[in-house]
Amino acid sequence: MPEPDVVFASDPRRGLVARSGWEREEARTVLRDLGWEWNEELHALVPPSDAPEPEAGVLAVEELHRHGHRTGYAVGPYGATRLTLGRAEVVFTRFAEHQATQAAPDMPEAVRETTTGARGHLYERHGGPFDHPSLAEPGHEAPPL
Repeated sequence: MPEPDVVFASDPRRGLVARSGWEREEARTVLRDLGWEWNEELHALVPPSDAPEPEAGVLAVEELHRHGHRTGYAVGPYGATRLTLGRAEVVFTRFAEHQATQAAPDMPEAVRETTTGARGHLYERHGGPFDHPSLAEPGHEAPPL
C-alpha cells in the first residue's frame, strides 16, 4: 500500500487522533474543516469534543476519500493498514467499545452499550458496517486494537 496521507491512531491520553506528514497540508485542512483541532502535546489532530469519536472518524475518512486522500490506521510498530470507509466504521466502533471497557471495566453491559455512542445512524447512512466488498472476503477483519 502506498504511504497514507493521514493515519488514524489510538492515543492513551486522548483517544482517537489523526497524524500526517508535514507536506500533507491539504489533508489536514479537510480535517480542520470538520472541526478537528491541532493538539501540540500529542503532535496530532484530535476530533471535536462535541462529537462521538466513531462518528467523527468515519466522517473524516469519508471526506478525506472524497478529496482523494489515502487513509490508514496505525497497527502497532508495524506501520499502517489501509482504511476504507466500510472498514473505518468497524475499526472506530471497536475502538470506542474498547475505550469504554477500559474506562469502566466494572460497568454493567447495558450501560456500556449506551456510552459507546449512538452509531445506529452510521449504519443507516452507509448501509451497514459490512458494505465494503473487501470485508465480505474471508480473512479480512479490522486490525486488533
